[in-house]
Amino acid sequence: MSNFAVNLLNNLTPPAVCVLCGADSQHEALCQPCLTSLPWLPALHCPRCALPTLDGGLCGNCMNEQPHFDSTHAAFLYHGVLAQLIPAAKFGARWSLLPALAKLMQPGLAQFARPDLLIPLPLHAQRLKERGFNQALEIARPLARNLRLQLETNLLQRTRDTEHQARLSEKARLRNMRKAFVASGDLSGQHIALVDDVMTTGASLDAAARALKQAGAARVDCWVLARTP
Repeated sequence: MSNFAVNLLNNLTPPAVCVLCGADSQHEALCQPCLTSLPWLPALHCPRCALPTLDGGLCGNCMNEQPHFDSTHAAFLYHGVLAQLIPAAKFGARWSLLPALAKLMQPGLAQFARPDLLIPLPLHAQRLKERGFNQALEIARPLARNLRLQLETNLLQRTRDTEHQARLSEKARLRNMRKAFVASGDLSGQHIALVDDVMTTGASLDAAARALKQAGAARVDCWVLARTP
């Protein structure tokens, strides 16, 4: 059996045990104790980029240079077990973990205005071919379905196969993402939520938000699983 077929079967079959500790999880990805131990984002964080702050106000970076996106919702901090689960989903072909984690984002989204469109951050065609799936789309699909939002996958394209962001410094990340996205069509007045797995410096999401606003979007929010502290 091919690796693709094995991975597909692994992701279609509901887990019998918790992926973290191996305990009975009632056919969920995580058991209740492991779910409770996840590094949830603190209540006090920057409303624009979700970086934890002492008073819940804007962080220094967002005050000094306002990003093109307007706000960020992140369910978790990217450390501890989340730093194991998300790479396992992305690079270990365990993408069935992503909808399970996306489900945990939903309660926190109630405080945000409902967007007109939900757009997963696109991968370049070459990167998509290598990985076989887009992690942002695997998060966006259940959110769109459960929150009854319109999911769009063709309005935003990645035009450059950029260097992996994890290998770059913050300044290099910003340079790397210049003109990496293009938005098609007239998005005048639209409120858009951009979906991705992890926000680190926010360079990718900022570049995508810039392209969407150039196409007329009135507001762009970022919905991510986790924020790097």
